[in-house]
Amino acid sequence: MNYSELNESLFFNKYSKIQKKVTNDLKLNFYFMTTFGTAIGALYPFFDKLSKTGEITYTFTPTDIVLLTICALAIIYKESKTKIDQLVSLLKEKGLGGFIEKFKEIIQNLGNLFKNVAKTIGKSIEGIVDMFLYTALFVPFIIGLIDVIELYKINFATLEQILINPKGAAISTSIGVLTLTLKHIVNIIIKKITRKSKSKNSHIEPNDVVQSFESVDNIYNDYFRL
Repeated sequence: MNYSELNESLFFNKYSKIQKKVTNDLKLNFYFMTTFGTAIGALYPFFDKLSKTGEITYTFTPTDIVLLTICALAIIYKESKTKIDQLVSLLKEKGLGGFIEKFKEIIQNLGNLFKNVAKTIGKSIEGIVDMFLYTALFVPFIIGLIDVIELYKINFATLEQILINPKGAAISTSIGVLTLTLKHIVNIIIKKITRKSKSKNSHIEPNDVVQSFESVDNIYNDYFRL
């Protein structure tokens, strides 16, 4: 599947319709949703893939994923307390209240990783807002992570371990046990960005990304100095 097909599947599938229905039904008008719609949409298939790797017995529906993601982002962005309380109450009724903090922490950890990946092409990322501003970089970044999750059957717990303590992240696969570090993840993501940079619509210079392969060790080391 090429980048265009992945892009289309990410942003023009069931999640767009579900988000629209959720926001209309709950009368949500959050700043981040109207400002970073495309980038926010990339998180839905990411969390969907993460939730299907075996650690969690609960089966999330696409609507659950959308609600949890929106709620986590609303808390991060300190949106309307009334609306946040409404979302939290709804999620608790669905038995999903315990996942809100997990979604929130993962998004924040993604921000830290993205900050360092962005350095490889000279982009300065200061926080979650900046992460979503760089859609042309954020999309292949998430696609890279989705590939890693599917390949190594990463779940919520192992992803947290990789992002917080990658040196100790051991992941079981069908062919045995291997150690997957943050460095390996970054390599996969950079390759995705490189592929994206070759497309005619890209705002990323291919040479910048290719040359940045030598910086992977620095990304890995810098991550722990945040």
